[in-house]
Amino acid sequence: MEELAGAEEELKEKLREFFSRRKIRKELEAAQAAGKTSLVVEFDDLIAHEKGFLADSLLKSPHRFFRVANELLAEESGNPKMQLRVKGSGEVVKIRNLRAGHVGKFIQVEGILTRASEIKPEIREALFRCLHCGELNSVPQSEEIFREPLSCQNPNCRRRGPFKLEVEKSEFRDWQSLRVQEKHEELRGGRMPMMLDCIVRDDLVDVAVPGNHVVMSGILEVFQESVKQRKMKTFRKVLYVSHLEVLQKGVEETELTEEDEKKIKELIKDPWFYHNVIKSVAPSVHGYEAVKEGIALMLFGCDPLELPDRTRIRGDIHILLTGDPGVAKSMLLSWTANVAPRGLYTSGKKATGAGLTAAAVRDDLGGGWTLEAGALVIADGGVACIDEFDKMADEDRSAILEALEQQTISVAKAGIVATLNSRTSVLAASNPKMGRLDRNRNLVQQIGLEPVILSRFDLIFIIRDEPHGETDKKIAKHMLELHRKPEIARPPIDSEMLRKLIIYARKHIHPKLKDEKVIKRMEEFYVKYRSVAERGEPVPITPRQLESIIRLAKASARMHFREEVTEEDASRGIELISKYLQEAGVDTATGKVDIDSIITGKTKSQRDKAQKVMDLIGELENKHGGMAPIEEIVQRAKGEGIEESFVLKWIEGEKREGFLYEPKTGYVTRVFKG
Repeated sequence: MEELAGAEEELKEKLREFFSRRKIRKELEAAQAAGKTSLVVEFDDLIAHEKGFLADSLLKSPHRFFRVANELLAEESGNPKMQLRVKGSGEVVKIRNLRAGHVGKFIQVEGILTRASEIKPEIREALFRCLHCGELNSVPQSEEIFREPLSCQNPNCRRRGPFKLEVEKSEFRDWQSLRVQEKHEELRGGRMPMMLDCIVRDDLVDVAVPGNHVVMSGILEVFQESVKQRKMKTFRKVLYVSHLEVLQKGVEETELTEEDEKKIKELIKDPWFYHNVIKSVAPSVHGYEAVKEGIALMLFGCDPLELPDRTRIRGDIHILLTGDPGVAKSMLLSWTANVAPRGLYTSGKKATGAGLTAAAVRDDLGGGWTLEAGALVIADGGVACIDEFDKMADEDRSAILEALEQQTISVAKAGIVATLNSRTSVLAASNPKMGRLDRNRNLVQQIGLEPVILSRFDLIFIIRDEPHGETDKKIAKHMLELHRKPEIARPPIDSEMLRKLIIYARKHIHPKLKDEKVIKRMEEFYVKYRSVAERGEPVPITPRQLESIIRLAKASARMHFREEVTEEDASRGIELISKYLQEAGVDTATGKVDIDSIITGKTKSQRDKAQKVMDLIGELENKHGGMAPIEEIVQRAKGEGIEESFVLKWIEGEKREGFLYEPKTGYVTRVFKG
């Protein structure tokens, strides 16, 4: 006991010296002036004081350290609520690596916040009134279990109750439970992500929201688990947080070493650097240069545009890969998820709307309902790769519509109404409904995705598996060599270095659109491309594609490590968008680019045909007493150059939509006549 008392006195003396330092006194005064109830100190400051005595004391006996420190701070500040918070703890312990040896120790963890409960008042000091004598009894609530007085503190009473809790006179503080999940970029080999429950109090509540990348230091405690009121031998881990920091830009806050930055600066001097980056994208997949260039630009991305009216234009690039089976779409997605900072991979077959956006779940620690972040929220600031995009249920797929454009997720579940951030790029892959793509049919008819979803993608790449002697020979040779000599898949820039390049570029390079020539180049392309619509032809491009060109041009500038967008960058964005429109946006009936085939699902030629058929029905209704014979509609349409299959399919569609009905077999009539 004497040794413990001596150790505590020594700790008190060293802490008193630490708090008397000019730097710490200034920080304490600043905290008091700002109305704060906590003083934050760096762990490194504790190491530097008295040869690390204070740091050792914190790591070995954190409970005693904080108790003594808070008592001294209360004296120094004159505020009994003033407490010490320590930022950092030497090294970060991975959530996966937490073991029994960490229990009761001061540690630091890092991860993605997936759940945050409502803020609740936690009683700190309870006042009970004795119902016999009226005496107020104070009971400090230092433990997790609520304590009541054993007997009245009045020496003339000393009865064991009954007592009434005086809620208004008791002292409360804010309390919130959090759940943190380890970062996805740390998961390798198909591991399940591990989670840790945390508790924050006072000024740390409501600091972070689901999806935030957080670093927390605190004391790891355990609570005994029970099953059906039977106590188990196992205990549950909970971190009592002393300090919480939100890394606003996620992995972009990752510190690169001087050696990393030196190597990056050497790499970008190479005149072939841009092409080397593209070659380094999924090196095991042969060809697909345009697709790989698009993925590379998506990884580097560009900054969002914040307008004075608080409107936000996204800077993240969304890409859809669609095509025949066996063309390595999934390999491209897997590579991207592994290399992208804060990358995440999921399959549409096994994803639900709640799993992608947010789910309402019961909070184990505090009870009640709380939100748990889904894949798109966790990938905030990174890339979400969604395979089998077409296999998702319609309601689940529509749940991500807001996330694609507004980059937020609005939730109204279990009485919780909230908006979460999902500032992520989406790389999706889908297959045709009939197995393979048909060049003679429009894209929307073949892949089963709603036009409203398709229109949100900046680039749509169609990947076809078509026999071609020379190409087939190259692919076969590449695949066989890959099995014989795996080292041929070694890229010019390895994946770890590429990740560092992306982080460095996102952190330091912020290209701007300033040059008048560049702006004129984009403007002329847009105006010239649209001018064909003035002659009655389909509209080939909309302002949405112009925004995509700007995003791609800025991403190209960032990938070249330039602070200003050049004509070369503008041309690259225009070239990719033109390729996308020529592949995915062509009306197969006319061979012309028609953006309506993507944004509405119906081309201009289809609309024109439909209008002609509707006019024919109107004429035949007048001729046949209000009903139009389907057989005659087909014959008259053939005379106008409209094929029978189109007419019959269109009539069925209009009947489903409620614009036509069948008064008797073989006849149709319009619902709205005019």
